[in-house]
Amino acid sequence: MPRLDWPHRSGWRVFDERDPAGRRATAWLFLTHPGPSLLVTIVLVAAAGLLTRHLPSARTAVGLTLLMLPAQLAIGALNDWADVDADRAAKPFKPIVRGAVSRNAALTAALAGFVVSLATAAWLGLDVLAAALLAVGAGVSYDLWLKRTPAAVLAWWAGFATVPLLAMVITGRLRGAVAEVPLAGLLALSLHLANGLPDADGDRLAGAMTLASELGPGRSRSVIGASLLVAAVAMVLARSALGQDNLAFLAAGLTAVGALVVVLPHAVRRLAFPLLALLAGAATVTWLAALPAAAG
Repeated sequence: MPRLDWPHRSGWRVFDERDPAGRRATAWLFLTHPGPSLLVTIVLVAAAGLLTRHLPSARTAVGLTLLMLPAQLAIGALNDWADVDADRAAKPFKPIVRGAVSRNAALTAALAGFVVSLATAAWLGLDVLAAALLAVGAGVSYDLWLKRTPAAVLAWWAGFATVPLLAMVITGRLRGAVAEVPLAGLLALSLHLANGLPDADGDRLAGAMTLASELGPGRSRSVIGASLLVAAVAMVLARSALGQDNLAFLAAGLTAVGALVVVLPHAVRRLAFPLLALLAGAATVTWLAALPAAAG
């Protein structure tokens, strides 16, 4: 893929992973996949606030940040550590492959992140630790075993389900916990396919049987659109049973809008995943905000 032709390119070089600008510092940043890590952490903290209808306490905000952000950064680093052989052939610009970060250092950073995350979860409570173990387990199993198989979507499902679940557990607001699991699965399916589609041809040539490479571009886009539309309908149907207010319709609308990524022009289809991730995050916090406040 050609480098992006940013305006005043010299000032934007550090945002392009393929450019060596910034050297070791930016290499470490890209190693941890900071964009998704920050988005998931923000969604988690926002969810805790929305469920309680007030700003999270300092303990809750700091605790959830120290639980989620190190875990997400560690999953990103472990992903690059596990993919180093494949990246040598397909992505020579990756930090470990080009020697900006050693493989041992990446593994050490990943392990340190997991330790910080799980120690924080234990500090917050055993129920929080149980949910955190599910999130970490999903990320590790994806990185080490499932990434190049169709079963990788199960790891994404588990990971997505634990974000609102963690917020619900730490705030004691469990209403909607059962309903969010299948909704998380539908969002995870669409995001997993959107993330995998740009690399589907290369994965197929490399012998990896990802869900996107197995389905092919046409069927993958059909599944993305269908899963998001089903999720939107499910949100509307569940509204009365959960006692949600009209924000549930907004959450459903945001989810349905996400289905439009399947008709993006070919030249900008790599934007499908980041756009869908932002919409999914917004839909998630809106759906949680629509849940009824706890009595008293």
